[in-house]
Amino acid sequence: MITTSKNSRWLAACIVAAACMTAQLPARAATSAAPEGVAACVACHGVQGEGGAAAGAPRLAGQNAQYLERTLTMLKAGTRTSPIMQPIASGLSGAEIHDLTAYFAGLHGVPLPAAAPTAADLVQAGKELAQVGAMRDPTPPCVSCHGVDGRGVGDRFPSIAGQPAAFLVDRLHEFQARARGKAPAFGTMTEVATHLNETQIGQVAAYLSTLPPP
Repeated sequence: MITTSKNSRWLAACIVAAACMTAQLPARAATSAAPEGVAACVACHGVQGEGGAAAGAPRLAGQNAQYLERTLTMLKAGTRTSPIMQPIASGLSGAEIHDLTAYFAGLHGVPLPAAAPTAADLVQAGKELAQVGAMRDPTPPCVSCHGVDGRGVGDRFPSIAGQPAAFLVDRLHEFQARARGKAPAFGTMTEVATHLNETQIGQVAAYLSTLPPP
C-alpha cells in the first residue's frame, strides 16, 4: 500500500516533472486539441497517458471517458480520497475535467510502458483468477464486471487491462483497507478484495498488466 511518505515523494516528483514534460508531449498534445492542464497529468501518468509502471500511476489512455470524469468529479468533491489526486482535482472546473478526460479517453493505440519480465507461472495463476475466479472462497472473476479481457464496461467498471501491476496492487490494498472500516456491500470491489490474499493480488495484477489495453 502507498504510505504517506511515499505519497509525499511522489507528489513532489510530479510537481517538479510537470514543467519538464510539457515539451515532450506527443504531436496531438501540442495542438489546440490538447486541453489546458494536460502537462500536470502526464508528469505522473506518462507522456501519452500510458501509465507509470514504477510509480504505480494508472493508465489513462483509452480509458472510458465517463469513468474518468466520474472519478475526477468524486475526487474534487472529496467523496473519493487520494492524497495525490485530490489537490489536483480540487483545482479543476467541471469543464476542465470534461475536456481532460475526453482527451485521454481518445488516445488509442498507445503502447504499454516497458516493464520488468513477469514470471509465466505468476501470469498464468492471475489469468485463472481474472477469467474464472476462485470459487472456493468464493471470488468472482474480474471479467464478470470489467468485461472481456478486462477492457471495461461503462462508467462504473473501468478498463483494468494494461494497467501497471503496482497500481493494481495498491488499488486492491485500498479496497481491503476500506473493508476494515465497515462491512462492505456484497458484490462491490471492496467486498471482492477481502477474499484475495497477497499472493492472489500479485498474481492477478501481474496478469492484467500484460493484457493489451483498449
